[in-house]
Amino acid sequence: MGGLIRTLDIVVVAWVLAWALAGITIGREIRSLAAVTDSARDTGLATQRAADALDALAGVPLVGGAVGDSAATIREAGRSAVEGAERGRTRVLRLGTLVGALIAVVPSLPLLLLYLPGRLAQLRDRRDIAVRLGAPEMEELLATRAVAHLSYRELLVITPDPAEDLREGRHGPLADAELARLGLTRGAAR
Repeated sequence: MGGLIRTLDIVVVAWVLAWALAGITIGREIRSLAAVTDSARDTGLATQRAADALDALAGVPLVGGAVGDSAATIREAGRSAVEGAERGRTRVLRLGTLVGALIAVVPSLPLLLLYLPGRLAQLRDRRDIAVRLGAPEMEELLATRAVAHLSYRELLVITPDPAEDLREGRHGPLADAELARLGLTRGAAR
């Protein structure tokens, strides 16, 4: 039984780690897409610089008036492109973080909510029994637990009449079977 529990523990840990790694990797990949907005921002900045250059021509006779109006329009287009690129970058970064977190957490959360409470209770139970192993009442308690937890076939391998053994106070073999089920031995208070 202890080997099965350890195997389940390893499978649960591997599951959680695999999804966490997938979430981190996918989140990073999505966040790296934010670099795409850099070219849009650079284009917007270049457009603004072009508008500044046109402003310099505003004082030139025959060219100035029309150029001045166009420079303002071009500058606004550049500013709009820069703002749009920055908004896009922020959204992609948020999306990467959100998707990464969801991928890391959602597949594991139901498993952990189902598995961990029982497993933690079992570990506390095992620890509490290990601490009280030498107490006189533990032998009978362990034997009773063995009868409650082991299959009838397993009990018959230990004794031909488990109920009679409980009534007559022959608790040793049944108590040992319960300790084995818990992964404990008489000398090892873990």
